[in-house]
Amino acid sequence: MNNLDVRHREDGLLLRYLDGELPGRKARQVRTHLEACWQCRAEVEALESAIGECVRYRKDVLAPSLPPPPEPWRSLDFDRALAEMAAEPADQSLFVRMARFLGPLRHGGLRWALSGAVALALCFVVVQQLRETPKVEAAALLQKAVRAAQSRPAAHQRLRITTRTGQMTRVIGVAYKPAAREVEIARLFDAAHYDWNDPLSAQSYAAWRRQLPHFQDAIASQSNSYDIKTTTEDSELVSATLKLRTTDLEPLEGRFEFRNRDWVEMTELVDQQTSPASTVAGTAGGMPPQPGVPPGPFNTPAETAAAPAFSEELQVVSALHRLGADLGDPLEISREGGQVLVSGTGIPPQRQQQIHGLLDRLPHVVVRFDDPAFPAGAMPVQSEPATREAAGPEKSTYAARIEERLGGRPQFERLSSSVLDWTDSAMTRAYALRRLAQQFSATAENEMNAEDRRTLHRLGREHLAAFTKDAQRVANTVNPILIGMGVTGMGSGVAQLEAHPEPIAWQAASEDLLATARRAETLLAVVLGVAPVENAPGDAPAQLTIALAQLSRRAEQCQRLLADR
Repeated sequence: MNNLDVRHREDGLLLRYLDGELPGRKARQVRTHLEACWQCRAEVEALESAIGECVRYRKDVLAPSLPPPPEPWRSLDFDRALAEMAAEPADQSLFVRMARFLGPLRHGGLRWALSGAVALALCFVVVQQLRETPKVEAAALLQKAVRAAQSRPAAHQRLRITTRTGQMTRVIGVAYKPAAREVEIARLFDAAHYDWNDPLSAQSYAAWRRQLPHFQDAIASQSNSYDIKTTTEDSELVSATLKLRTTDLEPLEGRFEFRNRDWVEMTELVDQQTSPASTVAGTAGGMPPQPGVPPGPFNTPAETAAAPAFSEELQVVSALHRLGADLGDPLEISREGGQVLVSGTGIPPQRQQQIHGLLDRLPHVVVRFDDPAFPAGAMPVQSEPATREAAGPEKSTYAARIEERLGGRPQFERLSSSVLDWTDSAMTRAYALRRLAQQFSATAENEMNAEDRRTLHRLGREHLAAFTKDAQRVANTVNPILIGMGVTGMGSGVAQLEAHPEPIAWQAASEDLLATARRAETLLAVVLGVAPVENAPGDAPAQLTIALAQLSRRAEQCQRLLADR
């Protein structure tokens, strides 16, 4: 170490060099030394950075907060300024006292008399203050958010949880059997010592943050929210972000990134109902509901509290009907406590998002999907339509006769394809109608109010109208061909139907409709040569005409029973 290195630490030679206070010869010596000494160059860069931070802090933070001087600044000598700074109250920080000392001297020549040690100490204090400010502000903000949460009434919190593989809805405070993917997410949070029982809360976030040995905070202030982001290398949860609403510090959103590169996003869902104003920390009366604020406990009037909760289930069914998700999607609708649970397995992610978009906005509805059976963006594989070669070893002669009557194989293939498509569409509607009847039995319908009953009948009529349209297409196409082949039996089928008593409820009629439709589907497959004939009746074409006639009458019965009365 040379003499110049020693003098650097003794009298702040580098600081005076940066300030331009060294004479020319000495400045050239320092400059030459800096070209050869990386350690001193690094110290110069650190000094420049510290001074820049000090200047920015004074300009952007300190200066705007200082009151205007009561009178013009007087000239002060250095000794008197130091004495006044030493006489400041003892409870004031060193930083505040030095700031007061530097204020009057900012334009005078006296500032050059500051020693290098004092300047370096000031720079160190400023840098440390800037470095610790986000941690202090984050801790204070979380503490206020915890107090605000404790002052709010307890209520179940509904969260939309999004991961790489899909979405789910979770209700905090309600016991239920979690899906497989939810169990995996819970393990991630448990490994990070983060409370999965209440993940979107200031309490859980603050508790996780406090147990970290080392971490870094960042705070972003938006127009109506604060974003607190904490990053660390000492946890399985390496980054967590919590968005707090500015008005009441209610958590709105959260994002959690784990060491294994999994991530979880949470958004609070709000019941679309008018609820009593909730008390907020620092207010006496409360405030009206806002987006992102969960409603407080509902004070349900006595006359409506005992009413069956069919309206909520009908809302779900109506929403799924608009999306077409009641036509074959493997969904189940059930009751789980006070919630309507919509669950499913093997739903593609894109379809999951569509269902979430419709149902998450409904009150008391929880959507929960197991891991999808299809990769993201993939669609379910559709089964290939049956062909004549799919029949068993005993080939149907009916198809050959129809092909001959139509004038060739191409004409037969077009007819067969159209008829099978119409049949598939009609069967989908028949199953949907039967499923609706099972969801809302005749007994349940009798307990509904008039509006819910009208909604239920409207859904049934829409399914039935679509079924009737497709079934009529099949009958209008197939019957003329069978009659041309000399097949009869339509009248006897109607007579057989009239001999049985008509159902008194559309729910029972829908069961009869589905049974008849399944029989017609089987006979149609035999006649068109796409199913084996070994288990079919001896006169399948005649039986098919009977089944189609019965199908039309069954649809008429359902239609009469579903008419609003």
